Amino acid sequence: MLAMPIPDVSGALRFNSIDYDCRMSSHNRKQRRAARARDRGGEQEVRSLGSPIREQIDRLGSLGGFANHVSMTLTGLPTSTSGMLASMVFAKCCAHARSIGAIALQSSMFDHHAIMALARMIMEASTMIAYLLDPVPDEEREFRHTLLRLHDSVGRLKLMRGFGMSADDIRVGRDELKAQIEASPTFHKLSDERKKRVASGEEMFVVGMRNVATRMMGWDETQFNGVYAYFSAHTHSAPMSFSRMADHGIDYFHPSDTQFEIPALSIEVAMACLRRSMLRMLEGHPEKIAEFHPKLLAEAYEDDAGCPFFSKPLQAG
Repeated sequence: MLAMPIPDVSGALRFNSIDYDCRMSSHNRKQRRAARARDRGGEQEVRSLGSPIREQIDRLGSLGGFANHVSMTLTGLPTSTSGMLASMVFAKCCAHARSIGAIALQSSMFDHHAIMALARMIMEASTMIAYLLDPVPDEEREFRHTLLRLHDSVGRLKLMRGFGMSADDIRVGRDELKAQIEASPTFHKLSDERKKRVASGEEMFVVGMRNVATRMMGWDETQFNGVYAYFSAHTHSAPMSFSRMADHGIDYFHPSDTQFEIPALSIEVAMACLRRSMLRMLEGHPEKIAEFHPKLLAEAYEDDAGCPFFSKPLQAG
């Protein structure tokens, strides 16, 4: 069960701009004084949080430490191209988990939006890990790798075009990758609509992210759609992320109780996705499982099995 209910954060925002400016000026002075005090003391300030969010952060910290230990232990082991890429994404996942703790405990501002955005990143990273480790025939696996490279090239071209930089080598590479995609038997099995999206390089996944999240990662479809939309609202500054700030007493320097409640779901999702990805990575290297504490592993498997977000059990890649 979730540790806390999900609050309603939609509605209208009303605030006094003059009062806001005065308060921000005062907060900025307090922030500078706090920074100087930290510098003199040589120690990093830790925010005081009440229960249950402190308990959540502590649990995420423990899981993140375990996951990072797994990541470091598996680094450099012989593996496939898919395994190597999954290892990179998993390391990224561990970094996001640590960043959530830093924002919650150490930052002078309590940025619950950033916590939710990082949880969304962990959701997406765990989905990519499941996709990379999905057992498929060699031809389809190679097709997936080529599609990822095409997506990478298209993204880099957009970036360089935005700054007026020459990118002829990347453009040539993109065209070669597109030709490989269109010549693949896997490509010809797709619907016409999917062929168009895949060949454009705008898609990372052959079958679409939500299909991967539900079929490979194991998400309950309804849960995934709701959670992803909620987190995306805060990531993209949609109205649901700011329209009831006054009603909920949002204050980034002196957070309200509601503000601590808002990211509760985020932390639970982050732990669920990080845990499942960790176990999936471990099961790809069964020879290393004995090196980890059996009680911690047993607890991780038990928590994963009881996770309310997933409708499918963990399946090793």
